[in-house]
Amino acid sequence: MKYYVLACALPLLTGCMSMKNVNELPPELIYQPPTTGSTATIMGRMEPRHTVLVGDRIAYIIDIDGKRVPKARKEDYSATWDNVYPLTTGEHTVTVSYRMAGHYTRPAKISFTAEANKNYQLDFVTDIGTAWFSGDSYADIWIKDKATGKAVTEVVRTAPPPAPQTISYPIIINN
Repeated sequence: MKYYVLACALPLLTGCMSMKNVNELPPELIYQPPTTGSTATIMGRMEPRHTVLVGDRIAYIIDIDGKRVPKARKEDYSATWDNVYPLTTGEHTVTVSYRMAGHYTRPAKISFTAEANKNYQLDFVTDIGTAWFSGDSYADIWIKDKATGKAVTEVVRTAPPPAPQTISYPIIINN
């Protein structure tokens, strides 16, 4: 009897596993790299953790010109920091963010002009997770030319989202 129930349930369970993820974006909303013409590249940046108690510091790309960068289904965008994205030459707007362990910042937009055959990378400075009682208040992010290390954009400051407000209600017990 056990084997009969298992044999009947197996097709149902495997059918559920192969269903399409309904949260996937349509293909026209996902960034597609250029296939022809002069190109440049851009990628995020990661600073490895300095102690076991803190996570890696990561500046990463969320979208390019309003189209989300591709990622694996269950992966966070911060896990795509080392992906290299080809770009056409010309003006681009990149949405970026920062994450360190459980801390993260709101997305920010950076515009820049990509030049042919250049490689660009995000760079950042932050007070998030830098000391035990740091302010955890900002991450400054910019884009630099990877070969020269010189900034090609202005600095954009992004901050963590505000802490949720806690509301307390008194509990009155009448005896």
